[in-house]
Amino acid sequence: MTAHSFPAMEGTEIRTVPTPLGVLSARIAGHGPGNIVLWPSILTDSHIFDTLAQNLADTATFVLVDGPGHGKSPGTGREFSGAEAGRAMLAVMDALGLRRAVVGGVSWGGLTAAEVALAAPDRVEALILMNTPMDIDGTRPGFGDRMIAFGARRMIGLKFFRDGVARSFFEPRALRRNAAYHARFHAMLAKADRPKLAAAVRSVILRGVPLRGRLKDLTVPTLMISGIADSLYPLESQAAAALLIPNGQFAPVPGRHISPIDAPDEVAALLRGFLAGSAAA
Repeated sequence: MTAHSFPAMEGTEIRTVPTPLGVLSARIAGHGPGNIVLWPSILTDSHIFDTLAQNLADTATFVLVDGPGHGKSPGTGREFSGAEAGRAMLAVMDALGLRRAVVGGVSWGGLTAAEVALAAPDRVEALILMNTPMDIDGTRPGFGDRMIAFGARRMIGLKFFRDGVARSFFEPRALRRNAAYHARFHAMLAKADRPKLAAAVRSVILRGVPLRGRLKDLTVPTLMISGIADSLYPLESQAAAALLIPNGQFAPVPGRHISPIDAPDEVAALLRGFLAGSAAA
C-alpha cells in the first residue's frame, strides 16, 4: 500500500467533500502507512467500521464515508445509479489527495467500491467486498425489496421497523456487546431526513445493476467476506460468486449481514492478512 497523502493522526478528523451525490462526510482514523476507503450499507453509517479501524490503526489510515442521506451526509433527495456512487467515492479520494487506495465496504458499500474497481482499476490497490449483494436487479425488484424501500420512506421513525432491520442485519449478541453502536443505529435512523434517506435506499434496491455477471472483469486483488448466518444473501450463493473473481479470496465469518459489527476481530484478522499479501504481491 502507498503512503497516505495527509498527516498521520490519532483520533478522528471529519472532512466534508463535494461529490456528484452532494456533500459527503468522511471520517479519517488510524495512523498506518496504507489507505483504506470504506463505505457502509444502506440504513447504517460509517460507525459500523469503528472497531475495525481501531483494530487496524497501525496498519492503515481509514477514510470512513457516510453514504448520501445517511449519518452526517445530507444527501440531495434525488435517486442515482451505482456508477454515480462509484464516482462519488472517487471524488472523496481526489479531495484527500489519494491517487490509489484499498477500497471496500459492506453491502451497498461493496457495490460502490466494485464500481470504482471496474471503472478505474488504476486507482484501486485492492478491493474488499463485505456482505455484498451479487444479484440486486432494479428491473425486477422483489416484494421484500419494495417493502424495504417503502419502510425507509414511511416507517423509519418507528422503533418496531428499525428493530426488524436490526434483526436482519446483526446478531443479537453483537448488539448486546456493542450497546453504544446499537443506540447510535437507532438514533441515526430516527433523526434521518426520510425523503433523502429513502432516495438513497431506492437507488440501491430499485435501480441496482447485478454485480455477479461483472465479477469476471475485476482485475484487482479482491477479498470477499460473508456472514455465515446472513439470511439476506446466503453463504452458498456468495461463495459461488467469489469463484468468478479472477484474483479473489472468499472468507466466511460468524454473524449476519454487517460483519464488522458481528465479527470485528475475525474481519480485522482477515484484512490484516489480505493486505499484507497484497502489499507483498
